[in-house]
Parts: sequence; structure tokens; C-alpha cells
Amino acid sequence: MKSKKKYITIFTLFSILMVFSQSTKKFDYEKYSDPNPENQLSLFFKEHVSKKLLKTTTFFNKDNIVLLSFYVNQQGEPYKLNVSAKGTDEYYTAIKNTFKEYYKKYIGYDSLNIGNKYHLQIISKKGRKIIFNCSSKIIAEKPSICNECKDLDFYEDIKNCLNLAVKRYFYKNANFNLLNNTYSKNDLNLKNTKDIDLFFNQEVDLKISFEINKDGKLINKKSGVPSFFTNEVNRLLSSFPLDITPSTLNNTFYPTKHSFQIKFKKGEKPVFKESNTDFLTFTKPSPSNDFSVYVKSKLTETDLQLANLNRLHNRLSIFFELDKNEQIINLKTNSRSDHLDKKIKQIFKNYPLENLNFLNKKGVHSYTLQVLSFKQDKVVVNTSSTLGYEKAPLFPGCENSKNLQEIKKCFSKNVQLHFSRKFNADLPNRLGLARGKLKVWIRFIIDKNGNATKIATKLSQPSPAIDVEVKRVMSLLPKMASVAEQNGKAVEVKCAIPFTLYIR
Repeated sequence: MKSKKKYITIFTLFSILMVFSQSTKKFDYEKYSDPNPENQLSLFFKEHVSKKLLKTTTFFNKDNIVLLSFYVNQQGEPYKLNVSAKGTDEYYTAIKNTFKEYYKKYIGYDSLNIGNKYHLQIISKKGRKIIFNCSSKIIAEKPSICNECKDLDFYEDIKNCLNLAVKRYFYKNANFNLLNNTYSKNDLNLKNTKDIDLFFNQEVDLKISFEINKDGKLINKKSGVPSFFTNEVNRLLSSFPLDITPSTLNNTFYPTKHSFQIKFKKGEKPVFKESNTDFLTFTKPSPSNDFSVYVKSKLTETDLQLANLNRLHNRLSIFFELDKNEQIINLKTNSRSDHLDKKIKQIFKNYPLENLNFLNKKGVHSYTLQVLSFKQDKVVVNTSSTLGYEKAPLFPGCENSKNLQEIKKCFSKNVQLHFSRKFNADLPNRLGLARGKLKVWIRFIIDKNGNATKIATKLSQPSPAIDVEVKRVMSLLPKMASVAEQNGKAVEVKCAIPFTLYIR
């Protein structure tokens, strides 16, 4: 907004856990992948993707290239394609489908390894001109691997297995008592936002971030923990007992980042729990319920082999939303096979929706329905008896939103309006701040009662007064019309807002 006195302009964006794929950093694709605007792949993209669509490319930060990354399944097909640029659904679809077509025609299904992640440059910016300038060589990335993960074949699973091994080690060996009774009333040494969270809220989310160095050792990479817990994190990382073979990119050592979170509440010792435990308890999958019987009649043994499941990646699920008219929208699966993805979607669409067990069909929710699972070294049909669901918090005035996307957009719009009305636009002028941009990042939680809590901020330049004002404005957010829910329970939702003050 612009204030009446034109002191500042505020630009805001809202995100509920929004994630963009970004390029692998510090690797010189121009040097090692030999991009060429006249090679076969570049010409193929030029032929199949319109110039008009290419011009919509929005690069991340100061990047001048766009990368495409992907994995391959047991059938040698590419899956989970990511494009390191901001774009529309039409843009992403065109890029991904064109590459899949090229892959099938020119690369083939037996040339790449399922244990790798692959990267290639596809677009670059030369001055103001955006062109297809594709790599002539695909760059392979191998994950770090520890002994207990060597039975796994897929890149994703190998990396997740190592992450899980370290997480279990933390739960078992960390001295969480260090986080109890850490502050005295006379000496509050609060050095970071995690210190503040723990002191005021009596609980904190510990974010452990680490890399594997070239010697196979775990190195702390700015873990988000209370300041006095950092030494304990370092101790645990350095004492991790499993032998690790470090990751490589283009056959050269290249560190990959890992992270996980542990929720800590004073007076309680964190207990490790498998990520899908609550989901399975709520949805009660069964190989003999009506939907399982229906799916079994439609899938062949060959289809089941396309599931690419294992002990870690052990479920194939359907994800979808219902609009206000109870019509299915945004239907997806986590299948690693395009063929199985399409077949399961079609099976689901042909099954009567009224025969599924919805605990709560009111409002606009996102639903999860397990279809296949990996049990006793075999892929079996084992569908949810009750659908899992999630519901986003609803900002007052957004009750007529037709789907989840509209709910989030409405939330964003109303947060933006809230700032326009409540932020003291005269404050930067009274503080005598220099002209230019002041970037502010806000993290907060919509709690189980629908209130904005645990507000934390970070500014590109220190300004205690602006920090206080931002927190004041956030604390005035109205109570949500309805709270977030997950599988029948009210839950907290983490939110993030970046905005920029343009000081004039």
C-alpha cells in the first residue's frame, strides 16, 4: 500500500508451507554440462514449447539459468520432474511433458540409474533474451549412503533413510534435559528466536540441519535450536556411529543438505514415532474393504510391480479435494510410474464417491486415500477404510471459497489488507530510516483455537521499532472463522510471510 503521506510502500506475499524447487547451487553447468542452443534437446524444446510460453520464465533470485531435475524408476522412466523457475501450471506442464517425450524418443529406459538424481540446464538468459540452451551432458548426483540403507535402490529412499537414521539417533541419545530450567529470572540470555520460543512458550521446534563432508562425517549447518543446545547438536552429529559414503555430483564430492525436526515441550521427553502412525490409526487400511475389493478387480500383477514400493517408500496414495459441489478436483497420486498413476486415477474416478467413508465431508478439505502398501516384501492392495483429510484455517470473510486454492488466496489477500490498514506507515519516517528497501520475514502459527501465535520476525536491517510494530500488527489478526484440522483433530498451522518496506 501507499500511505497518505507516501512514506512507504508495503508488498506482501502469503504462504502456507509453499515450496518452490530451486537449482543446485555452486555447480557450474555452463562448464561441465556443455549447454548448446543448437543441440538436439534445445531444438526439440524450441519445436514443442512456444516462444510466448518461454518468455514467461521467471528466474529464482539472481539465477540466469533454469534447471530440470528428475529421478528414474525401476522401469527406467523419469518421474518427479522439477523445474527451477517460477511459472504457471501451463509452463511447468509444457516443459515436463516435452522432456518426457524427448526422453522416451532419444534417451531410452535403460540408460540411467535409479540410485541417482539427474540435473540438466534447459533455459538461460542472455542479456534480456531468454532462450532454450540445454545441456549436452546430463549431470548425475549420487546420495550419501550409510550401511543400514544399502538395501534401498532409489535416490530419494537412500537419502531419506540416512536422514531417518540420524533422527532416530537424536531421539535416543540427545540430552533433552538441557532444555529444561535453562533460564533464570535475573539473567535472561535470549540470543535467538528459538531461545525466545522456549522461554515464552515452554516449547520449541528443534530443526536439525546438517551436511555430510568428504570424510563421511556429519557437520552442523546452522541448525535452528536454542543457543545453549548447539553444543549438544554438534556432539551428537560428530558421534553418529554409522559409516557413510559421501555424496557426489558429476563424480566429484558434493555435500547434500539434510534436515529434520523434533518437537520439544518442557517437562516431556520427545518420543520417536513413525511419520505415518497417526494416519494409519485414523484411516484403518484393510485389504478386504469394499474399495480394496474393487481395486483388486481392476489391477493386474504387472500393475502392482509398477508401484516401485519398498520398506521405506511403502505406500501409494491418492490425494484430492472436493469443491463446494462435492466434485473431485486436483486429483494426484504419489506413484513413481505414469502408467500406474493414470490407471489408479481412472479406477478412483469410476468408483462411486458415496461408497467411500468420509468422516467429515463439510467445507473444503484435501483428502488422502491409501491404495497400495508394501507388506512382507510384497506390494498389496490395502486401501483406507476411512479417508484421511486436512482442512486449512479459514480467514473471516473467506467462507464462500470454492476450493483449497481459493481459501489460501483469500487468506493471503486478507493478511495483505490487514497490514495495509494496521501498519503505522509514518513510523519509518519518524525513525529517520534511510531510503531503500527493508525486507521483513514473519513466521507465525495459527493455533488450535484459530489465533495467530508464536510470531517471529527477521529484518534485512536491524530496526527494533519496526520489529515491534510488525509483531503488534500480526497480533491483531482476527480469530479464524474455523481452525485447521487433520484427521478429526484441530491442529496448528505454520505460516510464513515475506514483505518489503519501500522507504521513500
